[in-house]
Amino acid sequence: MELTVNPEDLKPLVDQLMATYGYIPADETVGKTIGMDEFRKKYCGGKAAEWVRTYILDRYPETNWENGGWCVNPHRTEGGRKTIVFERKAAAWMDDHQETIDWNEKLK
Repeated sequence: MELTVNPEDLKPLVDQLMATYGYIPADETVGKTIGMDEFRKKYCGGKAAEWVRTYILDRYPETNWENGGWCVNPHRTEGGRKTIVFERKAAAWMDDHQETIDWNEKLK
């Protein structure tokens, strides 16, 4: 007995399984922006926003949008300019730099 399965019929099942187990498709972050709060929770182990600004965004100026990076307005400014993080690029950068960041450094 031979069973023929249309791959298109399996996509909903695969999507459901991936959602159930918390897997994110590779292109899920393409074009997505997040704020400082979500960024620090997802990529910085929940470090305080000031810690992230001081020891990541200030220490590594290549993260700043003005320098070709992935973070717009690394420091919130008066007048409502909030920090915007381009998630896909930030995630890749964080993955590449996780060992160069001193995660135990304390705010002064």
